[in-house]
Amino acid sequence: MKSVSYYSKKIALAFLVVSMSLSLAVGAASADTAQPDTLPWMNTSLTPEVRSDLLIDAMSLDQKIQQIAMKPVANTNIPGCGFSSQGRHVEGIPELAIPTLRMTNGPFGGGDCAVAPTSTGLTSALTVASSFDPAVSWAWGDIIGEETRASAHNVLLTPGINLGRVANAGRNFEYFGEDPYLAGVMAVAQVNAVQAHGVQSVAKHFAANEQETSRQTMDTIVDDRTMHELYLLPFEMTIQEANLASVMCSYPHLNGVYACESSELLNDWLRDDLGFKGYVMSDRGATHSTAPAIKAGLDLEFASPRWFTPELINAALDTGVLTVADIDKQLDRRFTVMFELGQFDDPINSLSPIDFETNGRRIQEIGEQGSVLLKNDHSTLPLKAASLKSVALIGTPTFAGAAKFNSQGPSNAIVVTAPYTVTPEQGLNNALQALGSDATVTYNNASNIAEAAALAAQSDVAVVMVGDISREGVDRSSLALPVTDGVNQDALVAAVAAANPNTVVVLKNGGPVLLPWLDKVPAVLEAWYPGQEDGNIVANLLLGIVNPSGKLPISFPTQEREAATATPAQWPGIDPDGAGPLPLTATYSEGLEMGYRWYDAQGIDPVFAFGYGLSYTNFEISKLAISQTISDGIKPFDVSFSVKNTGNVAGAEVPQVYLGLPESANQPPKRLVGFKKVMLAPGEEKQVTVTIDPSASNHPISVWDADADKWTTPEGKYDVYVGNASNNITMTGAITVTDASAPTLSATLTGAAAVPAGKAFTLNFGLQNVTQNVFAQEVTLNFDPTQVEFMDAKSLKTGLQVVSKEVKAPGKVRIILASLGAGNEIKTDGDLLSVELKAKANPQTVSANVTLTNIVLADGNGVETPIANVSQSVAIGYTKGDLNGDGKISIGDLGIVAAAYGKTDQSADWAEFKLADVNNDNKIDIFDLSTVAQLIN
Repeated sequence: MKSVSYYSKKIALAFLVVSMSLSLAVGAASADTAQPDTLPWMNTSLTPEVRSDLLIDAMSLDQKIQQIAMKPVANTNIPGCGFSSQGRHVEGIPELAIPTLRMTNGPFGGGDCAVAPTSTGLTSALTVASSFDPAVSWAWGDIIGEETRASAHNVLLTPGINLGRVANAGRNFEYFGEDPYLAGVMAVAQVNAVQAHGVQSVAKHFAANEQETSRQTMDTIVDDRTMHELYLLPFEMTIQEANLASVMCSYPHLNGVYACESSELLNDWLRDDLGFKGYVMSDRGATHSTAPAIKAGLDLEFASPRWFTPELINAALDTGVLTVADIDKQLDRRFTVMFELGQFDDPINSLSPIDFETNGRRIQEIGEQGSVLLKNDHSTLPLKAASLKSVALIGTPTFAGAAKFNSQGPSNAIVVTAPYTVTPEQGLNNALQALGSDATVTYNNASNIAEAAALAAQSDVAVVMVGDISREGVDRSSLALPVTDGVNQDALVAAVAAANPNTVVVLKNGGPVLLPWLDKVPAVLEAWYPGQEDGNIVANLLLGIVNPSGKLPISFPTQEREAATATPAQWPGIDPDGAGPLPLTATYSEGLEMGYRWYDAQGIDPVFAFGYGLSYTNFEISKLAISQTISDGIKPFDVSFSVKNTGNVAGAEVPQVYLGLPESANQPPKRLVGFKKVMLAPGEEKQVTVTIDPSASNHPISVWDADADKWTTPEGKYDVYVGNASNNITMTGAITVTDASAPTLSATLTGAAAVPAGKAFTLNFGLQNVTQNVFAQEVTLNFDPTQVEFMDAKSLKTGLQVVSKEVKAPGKVRIILASLGAGNEIKTDGDLLSVELKAKANPQTVSANVTLTNIVLADGNGVETPIANVSQSVAIGYTKGDLNGDGKISIGDLGIVAAAYGKTDQSADWAEFKLADVNNDNKIDIFDLSTVAQLIN
């Protein structure tokens, strides 16, 4: 929606500035002249593992030690590059073709040391998570991966996949919300996109780094099970599904030991339990020792070394607390990753142009997909452009006067320089113009609340933009909107709403906030931190150019302290021994009851629930079907349902699938195990299937057994919940997990194994291993119509009625049964239906197969369970000469032969008369007549 005339010059200039720098060398080692005969590890036909071993074998001890710590790398030949102040690089060794590692921090944008403009001003990670669409996360990762490489960096310190345990946490906007499965799905997509550009992705902060308060000194107390099921799970998913290059260990102590020197965390959990093969770097300044950290599994010290210095490493080697093999192991993990990503073979040695215009459009779409409509009474939104004459845009300069970016550090500094920004006022004017409206937009900076209210009173609609400033290093002291630019934002919203009932509030925040004025305004849109396209994103949503489809990845609490922040001991922590203000100990005493799990367990509704989000249309989710009701806990099963757009405009819904585990599992009421974003035109309906794979990296039906040190699957009933928010479940079903060796629900078909030709016989359909209530069944009877004839089907159970027995085609009969009323349901094994058939007369003995297919059972909740086909073989005996099947040989049989006399297998109607070929010589002649005549009694 941007004005081409306004932005094309900015884009052209940005492109020119970057292009001018393409000839500048970044100062890294190059492999251009490296030959496999002199540097055998440069032989690309070898595996990354072998190449890494060859390289390490060729290195001197000094070279090895130089490679396990960072140092400032001055690149004075790139104007404006602040590498020398970053300490965020590992200097290469040109003679060994080892490239320099250059790292950029993310998640604000790539290339924080490149020439301005540095990168596209991205949306927050919470925005990405709110899309509930891994394709959106992939697109975000593709942008930052491309731009990181273009700015001559090869390591990206993102994604952040800590969880939103603490609503006040300063870095929630960098993370993917409170649910480990959602966080894992988003991280997997993002890492795959980044690493597709040959850029290493570093997942952080490992682990239990869910707050900023006292993060560098605090101790977090978390039990083993909670760690694995919540806080380690998104890391495990990313490791297993995205071949993650690196993990950054965090600042805090974990259960009394610094994370970056915890062997339990880095070796036992990360490498053994999660299967991590990459390398571990510390957070900046999070290394606290030399030999203990290296032995615990730390491979690279972040920033200028304090502990991994040549002096300290050599001293540890001299005393024997470290060996050269320990150093080799550190290097091997990183070099293998670099070989896998092609960083030796295609080193990034120069800047590349960035298509900022295309990436701007993409980030706008991401922002639109990830904004959440929280309230929309009386269909206040979308605003009706055709009838609008005046729009009051009200808010402080931080939130309404400029595009709101992610921020970092105590100064609220923006660490990227975007090629352009779109202010809220520009965005509204762009959207109104596109819709053919001449409405005027008047901006008031809210410095005088009375004047802002007066403007609102004389306008058709008032749009108030408010928010918070979340940042690294500090948690928010309150969930209330902060005083910003000298303005009490809650008072501002209340005054404007009192002046104009047609007031719309737009939130730009890094996490949940309290909304004391919520019942005073008809509409609220959550935009998070939209980045450079702020104005276009918000305006397109407000005016209905785009229909909101985001869902909340984090719950909005009802008060300052609840859930995981209910007590100071949980957050920000307490001084357990009273020795002083630091260090604090934060105890995750809520265990698994974090986020929506806590609200479910307590029976409390938050202000806005996890997974919640409105649309300008309406959706209906129906027709739940589960592919099986009995699971062995090994094979995947499908949860299927229909989603229909029942409104008048196109839109997207996100149906969510949750599982409630058996009571013996001692779990919160439910956990998210699947979701799918579905785009629908008005009136359109789609069938959606979410597959639950017990072996998947998120362990959907398992729990962590700390005593056995492994994942286990509890036996029993698993409730299946489908809805469009964690507190809005519209359909329920169930599946029972049993021991894999236990018998499963199956059909039986029993009865006559042999029958004379021409005689009637019966087969009985039944069920075995029944563990649920069955109210309806459907089967399709299949047989060869030249051998068998269907006669009838009758119920064998009181209260069970044959509702339908429809002949669908020759040899195919669909039979439907229903148990009428409570008490008549099928809940035990046994025969249910008698099928009456008749064997046709045949010229020889045959074996007829009768098969029941398409067997589907239904319980009282409408949940359907298909079960396997079942067959019965019936031998049809033939008495020679008994052509009419009446059990005797008489003149009637002779008449059949006489009528067919002269026919051969070359006759067009041979199939009709073949029965009379008594001697089976493919012709009907005097010998057939004679044979039958002699057999007549």
